[in-house]
This record gives sequence, structure tokens and C-alpha cells, in this order.
Amino acid sequence: MNTHLNDLLGYKKKKTRHLFRWKVVEAYRAERVQASELEETLGIPLKELRRLNRNYFRLRLLPLLQPQNRRKTMKRDADYVKTLERKLADMEKENQFLRLQAEAYQTVIQIAEEQFNIPIVKKPGARRPKN
Repeated sequence: MNTHLNDLLGYKKKKTRHLFRWKVVEAYRAERVQASELEETLGIPLKELRRLNRNYFRLRLLPLLQPQNRRKTMKRDADYVKTLERKLADMEKENQFLRLQAEAYQTVIQIAEEQFNIPIVKKPGARRPKN
């Protein structure tokens, strides 16, 4: 028996009729289960399956495809893009500040090494002296 049919039987036993119907239609639309298998195993006639499929399309999928929802989504997307642009500008300012800060530290270290003749910057891989 098909594993998807076993899952659907589990939903049917839980008596969550609404969820069971959506799961049946989703399995049918994804071509995981054939209509004949649904009719034999679950007792759902082809006419009922087609009706459920139409309702599924009308209630679940069509609202995602309607133009009025697209406009709202586009507005949200535009706001999201503006927010990301603001964050990017803030991060660029912070990055510039950190670069200047690192350059200032390097300059201070270089001046200190020249004036006091003390090697401050250690070579990579140098070990610490033991006390």
C-alpha cells in the first residue's frame, strides 16, 4: 500500500474532517495518490474528489493569485526593500567607522614603536614568554 495512503488513513481515523479533506486533495494534486486508489481505499468517489479539488483551488490557491493580494504583497516587499536598504546604509557607515578606528590604532602603534623603540606588533605564530 502507498505510504501516502497510510498517512491519509491516519488523518481519517483522527476525525479531523477538514484537515483530512485538504490532505487528500493535496496528495491528489501532487500526484502522490491516484484517484482510483483514493476511491478504493478511502471510499471517496471521483465526483467528490473533483468537488474538493475545486474548493481547494478556490479557497487555498486563488487568493494567492488575485491581483489585489499581489498589490499588498508588492507594498510589503517595497517596505521590506526600503528597510534592507536602510540597514545596508547603516552597516556601511559602521564598517567605515571600524576601518578608520583600525587605521587609527595601527597609526598609534606605529608611532609608539618609532618613539620608544619597542616592538609592539608581534610576528604571527610567536609564542608568549613564560613567567
